Amino acid sequence: MEIKWLEDFVAVAGSGNFSRAAETRNVTQPAFSRRLKALEVWIGVPLLDRSSYPILLTPAGVKFLPVAERIIRDLNAGRADVRTISSVGETTLRFAMPHSLAVGFFPHWWQATTRADKKLNAKVIADNYHDCVEMLLNGACHILLCYRNEAVPDPLSASGCEGMAIDHDRLLLVSVPNHKGQPLHSVGVMNGPRVPFLNYAPDAFLGKVTASLLNSIDQSLDFELRYESAFAEAVRAQTLTGAGVSWLPYSLIMGDLKDGRLVLAGDNLPEAALEIWIYKSAKDRSSIVEALWKDAEMKLANAGAA
Repeated sequence: MEIKWLEDFVAVAGSGNFSRAAETRNVTQPAFSRRLKALEVWIGVPLLDRSSYPILLTPAGVKFLPVAERIIRDLNAGRADVRTISSVGETTLRFAMPHSLAVGFFPHWWQATTRADKKLNAKVIADNYHDCVEMLLNGACHILLCYRNEAVPDPLSASGCEGMAIDHDRLLLVSVPNHKGQPLHSVGVMNGPRVPFLNYAPDAFLGKVTASLLNSIDQSLDFELRYESAFAEAVRAQTLTGAGVSWLPYSLIMGDLKDGRLVLAGDNLPEAALEIWIYKSAKDRSSIVEALWKDAEMKLANAGAA
């Protein structure tokens, strides 16, 4: 049993609506429904009367709701108490971020940001965007590092979190080269074969960004979806096999472009601008978080003055 199942149950009990509760929990409705079903399987009886609208609780659900609320409340309070005790003298910052940022961006940014403060240590938790957001909101990490793009709403803007843009990235459409150094799969060739396309899962953050890009592409460009994954590293690995073209973050493929393992898949192709943001809880005033925030602001100020 997972704590998120209980939080999902409390959310739908409060709203009486699957779509509204799923949006509040920042998860797709199919995934939200699967998690509620998993909770009911674990409990052993139905908790929700899905035949009614708004959704009502079954007698078992009515009885279980205060139990779920108490478990969530006690777990959060207990975790806060333990962390308060163990945080004395702590110098390790817990970061949550998508895998692509953990691999392509974070190592260089961390070294440049904390160069003057050798006392700070980092623990990186790489996960999908939704779970990273949940970790920050639930206090499981100090700092969230993530992408932002106008195609995807920001779930943290009204959640009592402070954030700032620390850098920029972009999604580039790339292919492996042929023996002449030209893209093996060239986009924009009129009357050519269908272009094999490697994409992100529709509910992934970058999947929503690429969906917006696809809507902006001339309909004469003929893509054939061959592969999907929620993770940019998996899409990159598949692209490097020559299986097709994909939009990948520049920070993740800088080395591939420099060494010629990947090339742009054509000329004047659409690309997506990505902002890289860090967030912290407005309630977290611990010294290590404040030190990191100050270092990040100083690095931005120095970059702006350069």
